[in-house]
Amino acid sequence: MTCKRFCSRTHRISVALLLLLLTLALAGECNAAALPARISLLPDLKDKRTCVSRTEYGECISRGGADALKITVGDRAKLFWKNAETTKFLLAGAVAGIVSRTVVSPLEAIATVQMVTGGSKGLFVELSDLFNNEGFKGFFKGNAANCLKVAPTRGIQFFAFESLKTKLVDWKRKSRNLPEDAEMNLSPLERLIAGGIAGMAASSLVYPLEVVKTMLTMYPGKYSGIGGAFKGVVSEQGVKGLFQGMWPTLLAMFPYVGVEFMIYETSKISLEKLLRRMHIESEGNDLTFVLPTIVSLGLGAMAGASAQTTAHPLDVVRKRLQIQGLAGNPILYKNTFECFSRMIKNEGAGSLYKGLGPACVATIPGTGIAYIVYESMKRALGLSSV
Repeated sequence: MTCKRFCSRTHRISVALLLLLLTLALAGECNAAALPARISLLPDLKDKRTCVSRTEYGECISRGGADALKITVGDRAKLFWKNAETTKFLLAGAVAGIVSRTVVSPLEAIATVQMVTGGSKGLFVELSDLFNNEGFKGFFKGNAANCLKVAPTRGIQFFAFESLKTKLVDWKRKSRNLPEDAEMNLSPLERLIAGGIAGMAASSLVYPLEVVKTMLTMYPGKYSGIGGAFKGVVSEQGVKGLFQGMWPTLLAMFPYVGVEFMIYETSKISLEKLLRRMHIESEGNDLTFVLPTIVSLGLGAMAGASAQTTAHPLDVVRKRLQIQGLAGNPILYKNTFECFSRMIKNEGAGSLYKGLGPACVATIPGTGIAYIVYESMKRALGLSSV
């Protein structure tokens, strides 16, 4: 398969996934905010008689009469998009996930191989061997499945995180009898909890794709694409094979995503406040700061490296459990705890950190790029965070 054909296929899958994600989100938005039959997006300057009431967004609702203003399909779409916050957060997270994972796909492939096989070759040696054995397409094996997994995962993570933060802020205001517009900050621990719950929720929804991605990465050519990998896993292990290693995954996701979100947002907010205070002291006027791209990249990289190191042992156990009983691999472990104990006994405690180097090398730029794309998408879509 040529690079051009491979990249084209990955691109088509990514686009199809984004369209599916948007369709599901749009359906939810439309059901939650159905519009009246006749709404005018324009001020009722010429004929106030047709405007009998207004929506919560200030649009005019009219009833009957030959002069009643009827909404067009285009106007209805504009009104929907104006208030489609759920869809926008899902889209921003999905795009951030696809871009970041595709950029670091070669490093993720190496990390997966080292975690499963226990290999300890150097990063450049592994990359060279991969290229010599499988060519350029070997750098992106499993990337289509990875994008199929990471787009909804990241979309749900960011949306759930933002939603939980908003709920926490509202609850804190109400519990302290403060007005709805009162300024309220979240502590690092609260951001950690919100991020951890968001990570677990997202992973539980798309976990079978994680198993498929691992199989495509470990055994290129064995399966005829994503659909073939799904059928292969089910035929060899049954439906339960799609959920092998799920518990260590959920356990890992809480500290992984929680730590990542907490470190990134706490650092970002603290730095913005520092720059704002310095500006007020020197210039005497207030100013809202937007961090430069390189700073956001650095903060995201720091958050990603910390999160990966924290949760890496559980990530190794998860991948070991995913492949056992598949593609001729023996079933060695009954559960998560047995996998932990036997790996430490037979391979030493260091085995729990196999592949940490390539994983961090992939995570550092990957997470940084994800946050750059996410922040850019938020600004483009007019979104804000608490």
